[in-house]
Amino acid sequence: MEQETGIRPHSERPNPMPRTPRSTIRRSRPRDLQCIHEWLDHEERRGVHGNFLCNWSIIKSAHRNGELLVYVDGRTQRPVAFQLGGLLQPGILQVHSNFRGTGIGQKLVERCVSDAIKRDECLLFIECKPSSSIPFWQRMGFTLLGGTDGKNYAYRVLPKYFDLPGDGTPTEVIVRFYSEERKWEEAVAPLLEARPPASRSLDGTVRFAERVSFHKALCPKSNDPVVELSVDGRTLYLDKAKYERGAELGIRRCINGFYIDSINERTAQEGLNPTIVLPAAK
Repeated sequence: MEQETGIRPHSERPNPMPRTPRSTIRRSRPRDLQCIHEWLDHEERRGVHGNFLCNWSIIKSAHRNGELLVYVDGRTQRPVAFQLGGLLQPGILQVHSNFRGTGIGQKLVERCVSDAIKRDECLLFIECKPSSSIPFWQRMGFTLLGGTDGKNYAYRVLPKYFDLPGDGTPTEVIVRFYSEERKWEEAVAPLLEARPPASRSLDGTVRFAERVSFHKALCPKSNDPVVELSVDGRTLYLDKAKYERGAELGIRRCINGFYIDSINERTAQEGLNPTIVLPAAK
């Protein structure tokens, strides 16, 4: 006697419900631009707050340059949010009003942060516009700056960590960034002072456990900061961050400032004299 199994033959099983495609973030395509303009225009006519239709020429330019990110809704397969500027410069982030408060803005920010890290860009810089967006950007880890032009700028530093060499010697490092006035005024206080854990390798490189980054937004009156590098009580460098000598020692430039992962101490010792600037007449 056959036993009932309760299992239907394959041919009698109901077809599974089709899955909704996943939402994605990608670079914009021509059709995306048309869709975005449609809902921007619709929201403009409705008086939706925080609409950037007035910047349409900038949005189109970003698309042409391959710099426009869009968030494509899985259900409708239409772009419902976009971002340009990559958070490396003041740009635009807008989410369709029907999709606000669902975490899409945060996902776009996370994608931009990931892209910046891949490019080894550690300093983000934005404008919080409209001002009602300030709480959102603060939740995203940005620090508000008091702009002299009445605009609400904000920045964020992306940390980077390193494993110190096991055969290295613990080393005391002090990194200070100053305004340009330090070139002729000794009493100028540093804008940033960092003392990263560090270790000297056998090749004479002093490696940091954490990247030291300086955002030019911290020096609004001058984008020409002075850097002081001190190793075990010896000043190896005290001059402008942009100079070639600084690059030889390990000072690196990025879009929004400078960063240091290590100091090539041997280069400093092989030079005729460490680059040390004494106060001089302006």
